[in-house]
Amino acid sequence: MRVVQEAEDFMVFEVEGEDQSLLGVLTERINSLEGVQYAGYRLEHPLTGIVSVSVKVDPSKTTPRGAVMKALKDLSDLVEKLESKVMELR
Repeated sequence: MRVVQEAEDFMVFEVEGEDQSLLGVLTERINSLEGVQYAGYRLEHPLTGIVSVSVKVDPSKTTPRGAVMKALKDLSDLVEKLESKVMELR
């Protein structure tokens, strides 16, 4: 992950080599957070494998980096819960 642009209310970062499915889930989670006005991603070019993610927030409620970190933590917690449930089924 590489931050391309960052301001008080806006951030763009690039992700290389990750599936769009993962970024779709990430941006969906970011969009659900309080203070987030917009989060979306776009595939720069199919051959490069680089995806740009943009996040726009209300700076009185959160920061772009804070929203991304919160969403990543939430998704990590969800994966842990799922793994636990799968282990219980064994």
